[in-house]
Amino acid sequence: MQVTGKKSLRTELKKRRMEMSPMEKAVADRIITERVTQSAFYNDADDLLIYVSSQIEVGTHGIITRAFSDGKSVYTPRCIPGTNDMVFCRIGSFDDLECSAWGISEPKEHCKVFEGSDNALCITPALAYDRNGYRLGFGKGYYDRFLSGFRGRRAGICYDSFITDNVFRDSFDVPVEIIITEKREIIIDDEREE
Repeated sequence: MQVTGKKSLRTELKKRRMEMSPMEKAVADRIITERVTQSAFYNDADDLLIYVSSQIEVGTHGIITRAFSDGKSVYTPRCIPGTNDMVFCRIGSFDDLECSAWGISEPKEHCKVFEGSDNALCITPALAYDRNGYRLGFGKGYYDRFLSGFRGRRAGICYDSFITDNVFRDSFDVPVEIIITEKREIIIDDEREE
């Protein structure tokens, strides 16, 4: 891994994300929501594992709201204190979320932990993706650890201008199968470039 390259790319991309206007972000988020909820990946899944977006991330509130109305079981991540691990817990509404010690929305303690399913879709956050489905996350490795044992489908959502040639991937990184942006869907085949 090229730590300096990955670190500087992460810093540059965070800056670019913060420079997006609220209107530009809202329009892109709405289109991404429509594309996700019209995709076979979404429609074929009974269980949706998805992050609750922060200001810098691609918005997920529209996707979550639609999943509730479509009758899907919605699971959002909760970090396990003292570790770099997380579990997904089922929420029945946004009222099942609370602000964590890290300032992010997480499921409350009473929410049931996801126990696995072959008919689940996990939508992962990222600062950027490469064309092979590998992501540059926010640096803690939570999703790579979780996805290494996940049996369902994996999708990424990203703003199109954040699709890049190189995210400085590591051997333990787990790629997604599809990337959905406001402009296109990138289906990742099994013939990934190595």
